[in-house]
Amino acid sequence: MITDPSGFPTDRPSEVQRPRRMTRRRWVALIVAAVVVLAGIGTGTYFLMRPATPSTTRTFTRDVQVAKGDQTQTVSVDGTLSPRTQSEVNFAVAGTVTAVKVKVGDTVTKGQKLATIDDSALRNAVDLASANLASAEANRTEVYDNDGSSAAKRSANAQVTSASAALASAQDDLDDAVLRAPIAGTVASVGLEVGDTTGSTSAVGSSGSGSLTASSTSSSAFVIIGTAKWKVEGSIGAADLASVKAGQPVTVTTDASTEPLTGTVASVGIVATSTSDNGTATFPVVINLSGSHTALYSGTTATAVITTGSSPDVLSVPTAAITSADGKTVVTKVTGELTSTVEVEVGKVFGNYTQVTSGLSEGDTVRISFSRPTTTSSSSGQGQGGFGFGGGFGGGLDGGAPGGAPPAAPGGSTGGR
Repeated sequence: MITDPSGFPTDRPSEVQRPRRMTRRRWVALIVAAVVVLAGIGTGTYFLMRPATPSTTRTFTRDVQVAKGDQTQTVSVDGTLSPRTQSEVNFAVAGTVTAVKVKVGDTVTKGQKLATIDDSALRNAVDLASANLASAEANRTEVYDNDGSSAAKRSANAQVTSASAALASAQDDLDDAVLRAPIAGTVASVGLEVGDTTGSTSAVGSSGSGSLTASSTSSSAFVIIGTAKWKVEGSIGAADLASVKAGQPVTVTTDASTEPLTGTVASVGIVATSTSDNGTATFPVVINLSGSHTALYSGTTATAVITTGSSPDVLSVPTAAITSADGKTVVTKVTGELTSTVEVEVGKVFGNYTQVTSGLSEGDTVRISFSRPTTTSSSSGQGQGGFGFGGGFGGGLDGGAPGGAPPAAPGGSTGGR
């Protein structure tokens, strides 16, 4: 019996499917596909298992000329801007708030009304104190008219004095029912509203220029700040404490001002305010800004540079040019095409520059060497990125030396070797 491909009987031989033979073209296609798969596996295995590319180091040099110039010593301080005048204002008497006359951002003058409380009980206290004073005065008059004894006269006078003081106190309390601004400025916060009850233990406090005071708290009924005079509050380390003194000039930069601001050191604390985990203590510093500034904001970060000293006509070289060899301080001196190691004596350090007291003369040329690691790539055969002196050494070589620092030597080189 003949069956078709599905297994059913058939009488037609033509419906029987004959097995297909593998042609030469099919064999070639299978072989090519196998070769491609094996090549891909081999390439991936190579990149995964190949050893790390060894790194190399490139050294760059620059020749600079030794020169004389005026140098300054500075200390940098990071701090926060705050107004030099700030007052926390509260009611001095108890009562229920009946009116709040200002809001945050309002400008107020000294003595302007800020809020009031219900003063009916305070007025009654004044009336009672006034009546007591009248009674004490009448009693004293009667004692004197009747030629009373000395003791009676002293007692009558004491009663009048006490009654007068009570009346004055009651009148002060009545006056305190109206809360007024103790300074002119801007309302920074309002901490009460109509219907609130004020306590009798509140007080009025203010911070003047240069003082080390705590910042305002949310318990204050009002906080008023003066927005014309400002200060920077920061801290310095113990190493800089001896060199920073009140009256030294300061340059301040902030995010709120496009131009540097000037000021002076107002005070330097001698008691550490904090100690880091490694035991380093910091001391508070207050810097008063000069002039008036209405576009600054309390809490803005600021960086202050304090000038702690200056030295005129100093022979100096970039600090990066100075190294140590065999326990000596040396530089690489360049004479024409030749270089030599020269021992030098150094003095003060001015940031990126160091004073040279002996071993070099004005006009000499020294070489700075700077090494950077590079990684060569097997695919390109070139170092990654370019290396040069785009940023300079410590901000003083390519961008211009501060304070008359040594310029680059004529024909000096900057390159790799």
